[in-house]
Amino acid sequence: MLNRLGAGAAAAAFLLAAAPAFAQQTPTPSGEISRAQGEEMIRSMFGEVDANHDGVVDAAEQKALLDTARSQGAPEVAIAAIQRIFSEGAGADGKVTLATFSKARMAAFDKADANHDGKLSAAEQEASRAAAEKPKS
Repeated sequence: MLNRLGAGAAAAAFLLAAAPAFAQQTPTPSGEISRAQGEEMIRSMFGEVDANHDGVVDAAEQKALLDTARSQGAPEVAIAAIQRIFSEGAGADGKVTLATFSKARMAAFDKADANHDGKLSAAEQEASRAAAEKPKS
């Protein structure tokens, strides 16, 4: 994903995943994302960050993504979101497996699915994105 989208877009994609909204990758003309599509997007993003393809995103892989995103001018809100996403799925050793990453991201999907229809509408995505960008007090 970093090669296809660039690091700035990758950071934005992770920010959107935190929301979880995938506007750049929305696969349907209506802008809706089904639960199955969300799961596939999460697996794809994880695979792109897991540089050595061992099924674990370790500290070095997380740092590489953050460094690349910063060097491409990703906004600090995106950097913070990437860090939060990894911390949500991390074990005590700081490593993130696909299973823990998926569980955390799909919990965010379910939270964003306000009407509980198993899809994120464009409006639900935008509401979730706005909530994720809102400063915590």
